[in-house]
Amino acid sequence: MAVTWTRAWWRWTGGPTTRPVERVVRVDGRSRADEPDDERQAFGRWVRKRPRVDGGKRRGDGCGRRSLSPTWVLAVGGPQSAGRGGRVGGVGRDASRLAGLQRRLQGIAGGLAVYDEAPDNVSSSTYSSTPSLPGCRVAPGRRADAGLPLARVTSNRIDVEALAAMDGVGRFREVLPMLVDPVAFAGLVDGAAGGCRVPSRGMERHRDAMRSCGVASDAHVRPVFAMKAFTTPKKDGRTSRLVLDARPLNDAMYGPPSMDLPNIRDFINEVKRHRFAMQCDGVSYFYQFPIHASISRYFGIGMKGCDMLLHVLCMGWSWAPCIAQRASNVLVRDLGLAWVDNFLVLGGSLDEAQRNVAVFRERTQAARVEVRAEGGGALWEVCSRFVCVGVEFDLAAETQRHRLDPSWAERWVDGSGMTAVLSGRATARQFAEVFGGAVWATDILAIPRCHFAALLSFAGRLGGRMVGAAAHSWDEVIDVPPSTRRELGALRKTVQGNPWVVGGTAEDSGSVLWTDASSWAWAALLEAEGRLVDGRQGVFAGPDAGAHINLKEMWALAEGVVRLCWAPGAQRCRVDNAAVVGAVAKGSSSSYAANRLLSRTIRAADRRKIVLCPGWVPSGEQQADPYTRGASLPRFPAPLSASR
Repeated sequence: MAVTWTRAWWRWTGGPTTRPVERVVRVDGRSRADEPDDERQAFGRWVRKRPRVDGGKRRGDGCGRRSLSPTWVLAVGGPQSAGRGGRVGGVGRDASRLAGLQRRLQGIAGGLAVYDEAPDNVSSSTYSSTPSLPGCRVAPGRRADAGLPLARVTSNRIDVEALAAMDGVGRFREVLPMLVDPVAFAGLVDGAAGGCRVPSRGMERHRDAMRSCGVASDAHVRPVFAMKAFTTPKKDGRTSRLVLDARPLNDAMYGPPSMDLPNIRDFINEVKRHRFAMQCDGVSYFYQFPIHASISRYFGIGMKGCDMLLHVLCMGWSWAPCIAQRASNVLVRDLGLAWVDNFLVLGGSLDEAQRNVAVFRERTQAARVEVRAEGGGALWEVCSRFVCVGVEFDLAAETQRHRLDPSWAERWVDGSGMTAVLSGRATARQFAEVFGGAVWATDILAIPRCHFAALLSFAGRLGGRMVGAAAHSWDEVIDVPPSTRRELGALRKTVQGNPWVVGGTAEDSGSVLWTDASSWAWAALLEAEGRLVDGRQGVFAGPDAGAHINLKEMWALAEGVVRLCWAPGAQRCRVDNAAVVGAVAKGSSSSYAANRLLSRTIRAADRRKIVLCPGWVPSGEQQADPYTRGASLPRFPAPLSASR
C-alpha cells in the first residue's frame, strides 16, 4: 500500500490542497526518519480539518459545544484515499459524527483516528503507544453466538444486607445502594435519558431458561432502558453465557468508583508470602446478587413480543464488577485474596490455613454465598501447589515460585490467532486477542514490556484506528509489521518455555542514584555513606534538544545507571519526575522512544545484577538539580551540602 507523507488543508469547498513538508510527526511522536521501513506501510498521512464552529449539539449532552482548535486526522490508505469522501465537514470532537463519517468513507482502508493537537506539537509522551487498545467501542472478544444453550446457573441469592454487616471497612456498603435503593440509583442516572429500545436477535430461544432460574422475567411495565442482550460461548464450547449490552445505561449514569481489584503482581507477591492455600469460586457469581424490583426497570432486555427485566447483576453493566469485587473482598478480609469470583484463603502454616478456611466458610454461610471447588479438587481442601487466575503457584518449594498456567500458555502459543499474526496477515480481532495475552504473559513472568516497544507502538496505533469503528472492522485483515512480529515471536518463545519465576528481595546496593534534567542539560550523582562519591553531567544537543522533558529525564536516569552504578543489588534511584518513576516501576512507557531507552537501561542493569528501585522526590530535595542549571560538579568525594 503506497503512502504519501504530505499534509493537506481541507477547504470548505471540499478538495485538498497539498504541499510538501520537511518533517511530519506521526501519532507516536516519531518523524519519518525514525520510522522503520516496514512500519511505514501500515499507516497513512496527516490531514488537517477546519475547526468546528457551528456549535452543533452533541448526542446526549443537551447543549451546544464549540471546538475552536483544529483537529488532526490520520487518514489511512493510499495516496488518493483522503479525497474520496469529497467535502469532509467539521468533525471536531463529536464521536457520534465521527462514527457516521467512518461509515460513509467505506473506501478508506482502516478508518480514521482523531487527535486534538497538530502534528508539530505532538510529543513522544502525549500521543503514542499504550499497552491496551484505547477507546474501542466494540470489544474484541468472541462473536456472539445465540445458537448455544445458556449454561445452567444457580438460583441462589446472596443476603447483601448480611454481607454489608460484615464489612468492617465500608467499601461494600458504599455501593450497596445500587442494589437495594431505587432513589439512590435513579439519582445517578441522567433524568433525560431512557426510553431507548434496542431489540435482541436470536434471544427468544433463551426466554424459558432465563425465567426458570429467576435471572429475568417478562416485563409487565415499560422498561426505562430496553437493551440488547446476546450470548457468548463459554470455555467448554458447549454452552454460552448471557451478556447485556448496557452501553445506553452506562452512558446515562455516573461511572463506578474504584473496583478495589488487586494488581496482579501484588496478588502474586502476597500469595508467595504463604505456604498453604485453599481456593474456590462463586457459582454464577453475578447472578447471585439480587436487584431491587424498582431498579430492574433500568435493566430491560429488548425482546420480540414482550420485553424482559433482569433481576440480578449482569455482565455488561459498568458497576457490576465493582460490586462483585468489593463483596468478595469482604469475604476474604484478613484471610486471603479475591479476584472477582475467585477466592483464595492463605496461611503461613497448615494450621493457620485451616483456621482461616473455617472462618471463610462461616462467612459464606452467613451471607448465603454459594461456592464450589476450583480445578476439580475437593471443596475446602488446603494445598501448596495449585493454579489460580491463570497462574500456577508452587508454595512447597524451598523458595516459593510461580509461572503461567501451562494449559493457558499452550493455547496462546499454538492458537490460530498467534499463527495468523506471525504470518503478517491477521484480523484486528486476532491481533487484539494475541496482544492481550502478551500483556498478561509479561505481567506474570515479570518481563518489562519496554522490551517490546514496536509491539506496544503498533497496538496503540491500531487502537487509535478502531475508535468508533463498526463491528465488522474487527474482522478486516491488517498487515502486521516485521518488527512487531519479531518481538512477538521472541515473547512466544519465552512463553513456550514457561520458566518458573522465583521470589525474593534483592539486597540493598548501599548507594542512591540522583538524576535530573532541565530543558538543556542533565546530571547524575551517586551517593554512598552520606557523601557524593561520583557524578556526570552533560547538555542536550541536536535532535535531543527538542525532546520532551520526560524523555530527557529518562535519558538522565539511563546515563546515571550505565555510567555510575556497578554494585549488584537493589539500586535506589531518586527522580523528581513522576512519569519516569512510574515508567521504571511498571517497566513500560506510553512513548516508543522512552520504551527503547528504558529497555537498554534495564538490560544494562540486568547484566550487572542490579534491580532498579525508583522513588520520587520534590525538586527542592533533588541533589542533582543545581548541576542541570549551570553549576559545575564538585570534586569527589563531596558532602551532600555541596549540591545545595
